[in-house]
Amino acid sequence: MTYWLLFFLIAIVALAYARAGIRTTSAVLASVVLFYGVFGDSLIVFLLMLAAGVVVLVPLNLPVLRQEWLSRPLFGRFKRMLSRLDERQLAALSSSGSGWEAQLFDGAPDWTRFHDDYSARLTADERTLLDGPLAEFCSRYARDPDASVAQARLRAYGLHGLAIESFHGGRGLSALAQSAALARLSASTGRRLAQRVGSASRLAWIDALQRHGTAAQQSRWLPMLAAGATLQTAESGAVVGDAVVESGADGPLLQLELNVAVAADADIVGLCVDLRDPAGRLGPDAATGPTWLLIDATQLRDAPTRLRVSFDAVIGGRERSGSAARHAAESRAVADAVAPVAIHAGAATALALAAGSLARLRAPFGEALGNRAMAEEALATLAARAWAAQALATATARAVDLGEKPYAAAAFARTLGLMQARECAAAARDLGVDRTVLSSRVGDVDDPAHDGAEPTLLARPDVYSACVLRSHTAFMAALGAAQDPNPATALTRFDDALWSHAGHLFGTATQAFALGLTAGSSLFGSSGTEAQHLRRINRYSAALAFAADVALSILARELGSRRPYTALRAMREASRRSLTTWLGDALAQLYLASAALRQFDEGGAHADERAVLELICTEAFSACEEALDRLIRHLSSPLLAWTTRLIVMPLGASRRAPRDATQRSVAAQLQNDSRLRERLGERVGLPADASSWPPLDEALSLQRAAEAIENRLAAAGTQSAPRHVPTRISEARSAGLIDEAEAQALRDWLAAAGRLQTPN
Repeated sequence: MTYWLLFFLIAIVALAYARAGIRTTSAVLASVVLFYGVFGDSLIVFLLMLAAGVVVLVPLNLPVLRQEWLSRPLFGRFKRMLSRLDERQLAALSSSGSGWEAQLFDGAPDWTRFHDDYSARLTADERTLLDGPLAEFCSRYARDPDASVAQARLRAYGLHGLAIESFHGGRGLSALAQSAALARLSASTGRRLAQRVGSASRLAWIDALQRHGTAAQQSRWLPMLAAGATLQTAESGAVVGDAVVESGADGPLLQLELNVAVAADADIVGLCVDLRDPAGRLGPDAATGPTWLLIDATQLRDAPTRLRVSFDAVIGGRERSGSAARHAAESRAVADAVAPVAIHAGAATALALAAGSLARLRAPFGEALGNRAMAEEALATLAARAWAAQALATATARAVDLGEKPYAAAAFARTLGLMQARECAAAARDLGVDRTVLSSRVGDVDDPAHDGAEPTLLARPDVYSACVLRSHTAFMAALGAAQDPNPATALTRFDDALWSHAGHLFGTATQAFALGLTAGSSLFGSSGTEAQHLRRINRYSAALAFAADVALSILARELGSRRPYTALRAMREASRRSLTTWLGDALAQLYLASAALRQFDEGGAHADERAVLELICTEAFSACEEALDRLIRHLSSPLLAWTTRLIVMPLGASRRAPRDATQRSVAAQLQNDSRLRERLGERVGLPADASSWPPLDEALSLQRAAEAIENRLAAAGTQSAPRHVPTRISEARSAGLIDEAEAQALRDWLAAAGRLQTPN
C-alpha cells in the first residue's frame, strides 16, 4: 500500500507543478484510480476513491452545477468586495499589468522573453545625440556653469524637446534614450538642470498632449515646449479651481474661477479644474469632473482669478472633458517610469565616482579616507546603489517603449529610487563627503525631485495595492466579469477565471515548496553566480504568487463579508490592505534583481561586475523575504500562517547580509581603475577618473606626483617627527632630506587636499 500512496502523491504533485486544469486533473486522477482498481489489492479502497472522485470531480467538470453551487456564491461575495472600493480605486484598476512585473507575480517568469524584450536598444541617431550635442553641452557646462548661460545653451542644443516628436521641433527620442540623456545631464550638471529639461510633471503634460491633444493644440504648444518654454503646473495635479460651462457667441465657454499664482518665468500654465455643467449645455451624456487645461501664462496674469476660455484650452477638446483623472494617471506613470529614476541614477553615479576618487585622497603623511573604519561598507553601498539605479532606470524606460501600462514600473522607480537616495546620502555622510567641495553632489541625491508628485512613501499603500491587483491575472479577469452588464456571461467569465486559477494556486504552492528546498543548491542546476540568482528569483516569484493568493483571499473575505460595517472592522480592513503593500515591496525587489541581471548580461557578464551584482541581489532577496515574512506574520489565521510559512520558507528564513569579502571587493573597485568604475561612468557619460571635478582631480594628480617623496621621508624619519605637516616638511628641507622643489611639491599637495575640505 505504501507504494500506491507514493504513486498517488507523485501524480498529484506532478499535476500541481504543471498547473493542470480541472479536466486534465480529473482525467489523470480517474486513470490513476482505475489503474489501482485493476492492479491494487483492496476493493474497498478502490470503491471509496471512486465515490470520492464522483462526488468531487463530477460537479467540478459540469459547468452548470459548478456555476450554481460554487461560482455564483463566490461571485456575489466578490461583487460585494468591489462595492467597498471607491470609484477612484476602481478607476486605478482599469487596465491589467502586462509587463515583466506581471510575469514575476504569476510565479513562472519567461526569461527568454525578458531577455529579448528588455535588451537596451538605442538607435544610431540617439547615440549621435548623446555623444554629440549632449556631450558638448555637458563639457561646456563644466567649464562655465553659469545658470543663465546654461539655459541659453539648452535651447541652442534643442535639449528641451527630448520627448517631443521631431515634426513639432523636438528630438523624438525613445523613453530609453530620454532616460540615458537625463542621467547624463544629472551626472554632469547636477539634478536641478536635469529637472528643467525632464521633470516628471513636465513630461507628463507633454505625454498627455501628444496622446490626447488635438492637432491644433499640438501644433501650438509642442513647438513652444521644444524651444524651452517654461511650463508651470500645480502640485500633485491638484484641482486649482472650478470651470462652469456658459453660453458664448460661438458655442459653450468655460468660466474659470482659479486659485493659482503664476510664476514670473512661466510661459504656459497647466491646470486641473473641476468642470461643472449645471445648465446641461454640453448635453446629457457629456462627462464632467477633473479636466486638464493649457493656458498661455499672459492670460492668467491679466485675469488671475476669473477668466473665460473656449474648449480649445481643454486637452483633447470638448470630447476629452472630465477625463483628466484617467489620462493623468497613465501620463504620470509614463513620466515617472522615465524621469525621476534616470535623474537619480545620474546623481547617484556621480556621487559614487566622486566618493571613490575622494577615498583615495589623503594629506601628506596622512591616512586615505578609504582606509578609515566603515569606509568599505559606505563605498560598497554607493557603488551598488548607483549600479542598481542605472539598471532600474533602463528597465522602467524599456517598459514604456514596449507599450506597457507602466504603473507598476513607475511605482517601483519612485519608491526604490527614494530608498536608494536616502541610503546613498547616509553612506556619503559616513564618509564625510558632505564636508568637502563635493557636498553639492550629496545634496543632489538627498533632495529628490519635488516636481508635483506626492511623497512616494505616503502613497505606497494605494499605489502598491493597485500594482499588485493589476498584476494578478485572475483578479483582473474576475473584475472584467463583474463589470459585464450581462449576468449570464458575467457568471460564465467569473467561473472560467476562478477555476482556471485553481490549478495555478496549487502549482505555485508546489513550485514554491520545491524551489524553497532546492533553489540554493548547485545539485539542481549550474553553480554559476548568475544561474543561482536566476533560480532564487524563480523561487521567490513562485512564493510571491502563492502568498498573494492567500493574502488576497483574506482581503476579499474581509471586504465581502455581510457583517455590519463597524469602526473596528474598518480598522481591520485597513490593516489587511497593508498586506498588498508588502506584496508590492517583494515584487519591487524581484523586479530590481531582474533588472540587475539584465544589465550584467548586457555588459558582457564581466567578472569585475560580479561582486556588485551579488551585493545587489543578496540585498534584494533579503528584502523580498522580509516582506513575505511580514505578510505571513499578519495573516489572521495561525494555522493558515503556519501552512503558508511552511510552503514559502520550508527551510526557514534564509536572509543573510552581504559577505564582507564582497563589500571589500566592490569598495576596492570603486576606488581603483576597474571595469566596474569604467562601466558606471560610461553609462552616464562620465570618465572613470575624477576629471569632472577639477579640484579633486588636481589633488589626486599632486598626490601621485609627490608620493615617492613622502615614502622616502617616511623611510628616513624618526619617532620624533612632528605631526604638523608643514613643520615636518620644513624640518626635512632644513635637514637636506629633500630639495626646495620637492618640499614645494609636498606643500602643493597639502594645499590641494585642504581646499577640498571646504563645502560648496
